[in-house]
Formats: sequence, structure tokens, C-alpha cells
Amino acid sequence: MAKSVLIVDDCSFTRSLVSLYLRGEGYDLLQAEDGLAALEQLARRPADLVITDMNMPHMDGLALTRSLKGDPAYKNIPVIMLTTETAEKERDSGLQAGAARYLTKPVSQSDLAAEVKSLLGSHA
Repeated sequence: MAKSVLIVDDCSFTRSLVSLYLRGEGYDLLQAEDGLAALEQLARRPADLVITDMNMPHMDGLALTRSLKGDPAYKNIPVIMLTTETAEKERDSGLQAGAARYLTKPVSQSDLAAEVKSLLGSHA
């Protein structure tokens, strides 16, 4: 069974682009437009990894990551923060919230795929 990746971003273009980047890697791809929608999605269908933006309405990526890491059902799901925020302070906030990786947009297909593979193993 393919490993699943939940892509969380309020920008539909970004969700589509990240999906395109990972589609060829064999992952089962899920999408949500913000942190609240991501939690609803995870309650219906668990994911093996979450890629989230930092700045989103309703629930941002930091709050989503803290929520996942604070819930025994989700605490072992690795989170990649994928954001336009380049400041060291923002990076530190993302990692302190529990993100396993902090990547800045734009990210290359090869770099994103490598990070996902490093967290999920080489087989989708």
C-alpha cells in the first residue's frame, strides 16, 4: 500500500504543484486548504506525512503542527513546513512546533522528493 502525504496550503496552485512534484514518486496524495481542514481530513483518513504551509487562515501551520505533535494519534506523523518565510526566527518557530523539516518556497521537485523520501523511507 502506498504511503500517503497530506498537503496543507491555502493556495490551490501550491497544493497542485506539490501534488505534481510527488505524484511520480508513487505516494497517495491528500489535500486540505488549512489546518482545521487538515485535522478533519486526518480524522477520516490518516496520512503518513504532512506537508504544511505556515501562513493560512483558520489554523496556521504552526498551530496544526503543535496540534499533531500534542495528539497521541498523530504525534509520530512527520511534518514538513513548506513556506515563504525565510527568517531564522520563523524557521526556529516551525522546528520548535515539531516540524521535522523546514523548507522555503520555491522548492525544487528533487529537493522536496528527497526530503519526503528521507522521512518515509525510499519506498512509497
